[in-house]
Amino acid sequence: MTSQQPAPDRLPAGHGVASRYTVESVIGEGASGVVYRATRDEDGQRVALKVIHRHLSGTPQIFRRYHREAAILERVEGPHVVRMLDFVEEGGLLVIALEHIDGSSLEELLRDHAPIEIDVAIEIALQICAALETAHAAGVVHRDLKPANVLIERPDGRAGAAPSPFAGRVRVVDFGLAKVVHGEQQTTGLTEKDMIFGTPEYMAPEQVRGEDVDPRSDIYALGCILYEMAVGAVPFSKRTPIAVMTAQIAEQPLPPRASERSGLISAGLEAVILRALAKSPSERHPSARAFADALRACREERRVVHHTPASLADAVSITDLALERTGLDYAAPLQDGASASGVGHVDHVGDPVTRPESAVASTVASTVRRALPESAAAAVRETPAGPAPPAGGTSRELILWTVVAILCAAAGIVVGTLFGAR
Repeated sequence: MTSQQPAPDRLPAGHGVASRYTVESVIGEGASGVVYRATRDEDGQRVALKVIHRHLSGTPQIFRRYHREAAILERVEGPHVVRMLDFVEEGGLLVIALEHIDGSSLEELLRDHAPIEIDVAIEIALQICAALETAHAAGVVHRDLKPANVLIERPDGRAGAAPSPFAGRVRVVDFGLAKVVHGEQQTTGLTEKDMIFGTPEYMAPEQVRGEDVDPRSDIYALGCILYEMAVGAVPFSKRTPIAVMTAQIAEQPLPPRASERSGLISAGLEAVILRALAKSPSERHPSARAFADALRACREERRVVHHTPASLADAVSITDLALERTGLDYAAPLQDGASASGVGHVDHVGDPVTRPESAVASTVASTVRRALPESAAAAVRETPAGPAPPAGGTSRELILWTVVAILCAAAGIVVGTLFGAR
C-alpha cells in the first residue's frame, strides 16, 4: 500500500534535482536506490532518475557501483538497451538519468500471463539476444539478467484491436552488477571475497560458485528466462535461495516437453533451451548471436511444419525425419564453411530471409544436431538412417505404388502358374 507521505529516504514529488529535473513519482525501488519518473526542465522530456539511497551515499562500494554503471551505459548503446542521458552528483547523491520506457517489466507480464505463446517467447528472447550482443561486443557481462530487468514498451494501439502487452520493443536495463571484461582479464572494482552477485533463479552454475563469468553466463540466464516464458515456471523453484543455487549446480531441469506445454514446444526448441542451460559454459551456445540463430531456425521450423508427421513419408522437414529415427547425433560438429550458427543470412532486424523449404529444413536439422549439450548427447548414437523419402512424397503415393507392386506380383504368380501347368 502506498503511503500518503514519502518515505524519509525518498525524494518528494516536485523536488528539483541538480536544477535540471523535477521528480514526479516513484517507479520502483531496489536495495541500493530508488527509480523516479521525472521531467527534464529544459524541454519537458520525461526521464527515469535512478538515485542512490541517502543512507548508502557514504558506502564506497555502492558509490563506486553507480559510477561504474554510468561508465558501462556510456559504452553499451543499442536499440534494445535503455539509454543513459545524464550522470549527476549533487550533495552526496548520485543520479543516473535514463531514457524513460513507457511499458512493463517482463516479470510483471509473466506474473499475469505465463506461460505465453511460443512464437512470442522466441521473439522476446531474440530481442534480448540483440541486447546481449551489444553488451558483449562492448566487453560487458550483465550478470543479473532476469525478467525484472527486461522492459517491454507499451505498444501503440491499433484501431479496432487491443495490442498484446508483449508486442512492444524489448529493452534490457540495470547494469549495476555488470562485469567489464578486457581480453583475458576481468574487472569489476566491486568483487569481495566470498561475495556472489545475481539472482538465484537465473544464475549460472559458475556464478553460484563465485567463479569468473563470461558472456556464456548471460546465455544461461536467458535460457532460464526462455524456459520460464515457454513452460510457465523457472527451471528450478525451491523454498530457499540456497536450495535454488544448489539445484543450479547439481540438478538437471525438467525437459520443457515433459511439462503440460509438451504439445506446443518443438523438439528443436527444447534442444536449444537445454543447450543454453548446460552446466558447463563450454557446452552452451557460444554467443548471443549463435543463440539467436538457433532460435530463428526453430521459428522457421514452426512455419514450415504445420502438423506432426504420421510417418516418415509425411515428414516435411529433415528435422522430423531425424526425430522419427531417434538415432541422430545432436552434437555433430559444423561442416566446413558453415557459419557459427548453422543458419544462412539474416537481415538486420532479425527477420529470416525467405528460403526454399529444403534450405530451411537443412538449417533446422543443422541447428538441432548442435542444440543439446554434449553431456545430454553422449547417450545418443548415430545409426544408419537410409535414404530419405523423395521430396514431396506422400502417403497417397506410397499406397498407389504399393497397389501397383501387388498387382505386378499377382500377375507374375498367374503367369508362373500357367507355364508350370504346361
